[in-house]
Amino acid sequence: MIFKLNVPSNLSSLRIIQSFIAETGILAGFKPEFKNIFHLIGEEAFLYVLRVNNEEEDFDITMQGKIDEDFFTISFLDKGLPFSYQRKNSEIEKASLSIIKMHCKNLMWINHGKEGKELQIVFQRPQKDITQYHLVFSKEKEKPSDDISIEPFNGENAYQISQLIYKCYGYTYPNEDLYFPERVEKLNREGKVISMVAIDKKYNKIIGHYGLERYDMEHIAEFGQAVVEPDYRGRKLLYKMRQRLEETAKDFKIKGVFSQPVTSHVSSQVVNVKFKAKPCGLSFGLVPREFNFKKMEVKSLSERETCLMYYKPFVFEKRSLYIPQKHREIIEEIYKNMGIETEECEDIKIFQQSVIDAKYVAQWGFGIIDVPKIGFDFKKSFKSTFYQLKLSTQADVFFLNIPMTDCPLDEYISAIEELGFFFCGVLPYALDGKDVIRFEYLNTMIDVDRIKVYEDFAKEIFNYSASMMKKVFN
Repeated sequence: MIFKLNVPSNLSSLRIIQSFIAETGILAGFKPEFKNIFHLIGEEAFLYVLRVNNEEEDFDITMQGKIDEDFFTISFLDKGLPFSYQRKNSEIEKASLSIIKMHCKNLMWINHGKEGKELQIVFQRPQKDITQYHLVFSKEKEKPSDDISIEPFNGENAYQISQLIYKCYGYTYPNEDLYFPERVEKLNREGKVISMVAIDKKYNKIIGHYGLERYDMEHIAEFGQAVVEPDYRGRKLLYKMRQRLEETAKDFKIKGVFSQPVTSHVSSQVVNVKFKAKPCGLSFGLVPREFNFKKMEVKSLSERETCLMYYKPFVFEKRSLYIPQKHREIIEEIYKNMGIETEECEDIKIFQQSVIDAKYVAQWGFGIIDVPKIGFDFKKSFKSTFYQLKLSTQADVFFLNIPMTDCPLDEYISAIEELGFFFCGVLPYALDGKDVIRFEYLNTMIDVDRIKVYEDFAKEIFNYSASMMKKVFN
C-alpha cells in the first residue's frame, strides 16, 4: 500500500505531516503508543528538510507512506534546493538525525536528478520480539546433559534461538533479526540463512546456533550468528556446527564461504585456520562499540571492533582479473595463499553509465557501496554517491567493493583513494559472481595497536592495510 500527501514547505504543514506519519504507522501495525515517537520523528525530519533547503525557499513536499510485508517507509520528496554534497550538518541537524536513527532501520537521502530529492526513512514493521512471548520457564536450573545432537534447524522452536542470543549478548547483538522468532523462521524458510543448531535432546532445548548467511548472495555465503549457551561451552559445539554447515554449503553449490572473526582475541581466528580458511582482508571498525559478550570474559568495546576476513574456496577456477598495479603484490599473494590461480584479463567492459548501489546498514552503523558496473562516468558518479551516503547517514565506517573483472582500475583507484578510502582486501565471487577489491573509509579512529592477529600471513595483510590507513590520516 502506498499513500501520498502534498503539503507546502512551511511550518503550518507540521501537524498534518505528523498525523500522516502516525496514522500510516498505525495502519502498518505499530501500537497506538508509538504515535508520540512518530510525531517526534515527523517534526525532526520535516525541520531537517527545511534546513537543507535553506528554509526560506517555497516549494511543495510530497509525503509518501509505503507499507509492504516487512517494512514501513516514509519519504519526504521535494524539488527544493539541489544537493550540496560538500555540505556539513550543523550540530542541531546532527541531533535531529540521531533522534530519527534511534527508531528507524535506515535513513538516507536519494537524488532523483530533475525529479528532485528524497529523504527516506525505513522502519521494520512490528513483530513480536522474544520478550513478548508467554513462555514457560523451568523453576529449577537444568543440568546440561551429554545427549547433544547437531542438526539443521527445522523451523520449530525459533524462539529458543532468540532466547539463546539474549542469554549470551543481552540486547547488544547488532543483527536484530535474531530477536524475532518469526524472522528467524522466515529467513531459513526462504534460504537466506541456513541455520545449524546444537540440541540438548534430554530437554529438547536449542543450546547452540551457527548460521550461514546468504541473503542476496548467489555464489558465496558468510558464516555468522555463532553462539553457544554459557553452561555448554568447552564442548567444541561451534566447531561441530561449522563442520556440518560446510557440508551443507557444498550441497547448495556454493563456490566458497567467508567469515569475519574479531581481533579483540584470536580464538575465532584459530577456528578459521583449523578449517583451512585463508585470510583475504580486514574490516576495520565493523562491529559497533555497543556490542557486548554477556556472561563472557570480554568487556564492552571501547571502540568499534575490527575483524579479519577469511575465505575458504570450494572450487579453484582460474580467475581472469585486472589486478591494479598499486596493490598488485599483496593481491597476488592473497590469491596464491588461497590456492586460486589468476591470469590477466583481456576482455575490457566499460559501460556507458555506472551502476552504483549504496546503502546504510543501520544495525551495524556502516555504509556499503557496491559497483556492479563501472561506466565512463564512474569518478563523478561515485563521488556524488559517496558524499550523499556520508551526508545522510553520518556513518562511522564505509566499505567499497569494486569488481576486478571488467576493466583496468588504476585511474579509478587513484580517484577513490583521493577521497580518503584505503585498500583492505579482496573477496572472490562477492559481487554478481565477480571478484572484488575492497576499500574502506573511516569516519572514526581505530587503535591498530589493540588489534590481535593470529597467523603470519594474516599479519602481513593487516600490516599492509594498516599502513594504507595511516597514510590517509597523516
